[in-house]
Amino acid sequence: MEETQKKEIATLVKNAIKESGLLEVNRKIMVGDEKPEGNFKSFGDFLCTIKNNPNDVRLKALSEGADSAGGFTVPEEYRKGIELRALEREIIRPYATKIPMGTDTLNYPVIKDTTHASSVFGGIIAYWTEEAGSKTAKDPVFGRVKLIAKKLTGFTYASDELLEDSAIALESMLVDMFGKAIGWFEDYAFINGSGVGQPLGILGSGAMIYPTRATANKIAMADLGKIMARIYPESLYGPNTVWIANSAILPELMALSATSVTWIALSQGATEKLPVRLFGMPVLFTEKVPTLGTAADIGLYDLSYYLIGDRKGLKVDRSTEYRFSTDETTWRFVKRVDGQPLVDAAFTPKNGSTLSPFVALSAATA
Repeated sequence: MEETQKKEIATLVKNAIKESGLLEVNRKIMVGDEKPEGNFKSFGDFLCTIKNNPNDVRLKALSEGADSAGGFTVPEEYRKGIELRALEREIIRPYATKIPMGTDTLNYPVIKDTTHASSVFGGIIAYWTEEAGSKTAKDPVFGRVKLIAKKLTGFTYASDELLEDSAIALESMLVDMFGKAIGWFEDYAFINGSGVGQPLGILGSGAMIYPTRATANKIAMADLGKIMARIYPESLYGPNTVWIANSAILPELMALSATSVTWIALSQGATEKLPVRLFGMPVLFTEKVPTLGTAADIGLYDLSYYLIGDRKGLKVDRSTEYRFSTDETTWRFVKRVDGQPLVDAAFTPKNGSTLSPFVALSAATA
C-alpha cells in the first residue's frame, strides 16, 4: 500500500473517532475527570458521596459559597424527607404562621392593636354620623416583627463499616436522627427560646398572661376557665388554638373528667387512647413545658400568632478526623431558622381584663 493511501486511511479513521466522541471519553478516563450523571440514588448515596468523593460534580452544584469545611446543601427531595420527620414530632410548627426567608433578615409588618378603648385594629375609628356630618380621620399604627436567621447545628456519628456496607441502613438511621433532633430543638426554642442567638419563644413574649390557680400543684375546672377567659375570644374558635401541657398533669385531668365529662373529651375505657381535647380544643402533651405546679404546666395558645421564618437549605458537613480513633465519620447538620411572637403586649378590650393569644396557668394561687 502506497504511503499516500496509508495517510488517507489514517486521517479517515482519526476523523471518525473524533466525531464519535471516543477520544474525549478516553481523555476523561485517563485524567480521572469523568463526571457521573443524574441525581443521587438516595440520602445514603448522597452522604457516602460526600465522604468518598467530595469532588463529585453533583456535590459542587449543591455547595453554598466557598465552604472550606466541605459543607453541602442537602438535595431538595431528601431535605423534605428529613423535615417531614421533624414535622411529625413538632408541636408549634404545624399550627404556626410560616414564611420563607429570601435573605438572612426579614421584616414582617403587623398592626399594633393593643387597646379597644377608643379605636380598633391599631387606630381605626368608625362613626355614626348624620347626613353630611363631619368625619375625623385617624391612621392605624403599624409595627414590624424582625426575623434574623439563627443557626441550629447538631452532630451524629456513623461507623466506617456502616458507610461501606449499607447506605440504605445509613439513610434510614440518619434521616430519623436528623428529623428527631431538628423537631425537638426547634420546638423547644419556639416555646422557651430567649431570642439571643435563637428564636424568641412563646413563653418569652411580653404578651403572656398568667392567671393564678385555685390550689398549689393542682388543676381545677375553674383554672381552665380562667385561662380561657383571658385568651382572644376569636381564638377560642380558631383552628390554630391548642392546649399545650406537661404530661404530669394527666392525673389532674383524669380526676376532673369524672365530674366534667361534657367538657373534657376522654376516651371511654382503659384500653383506648387518653385525653385528646379540652373544651373542643386539642391537647398536646410535651416534656418541653414545665411540670405540674410550675408556671405554664398547662396553657392555651393561638399559634397563628407565632411567626416562623425558614432560611432555605439544610446543610450537611462531615469529618473523618473528629472520631478518627474509633473509625467513625462525624456528620453535622446546619439549619437556619427564626421564630417570633407576632404580639409583644397584652391587649386591652373595651370592657374586661387584658387578653392575649398566649395564656398559661401561673404557679401562684389566688
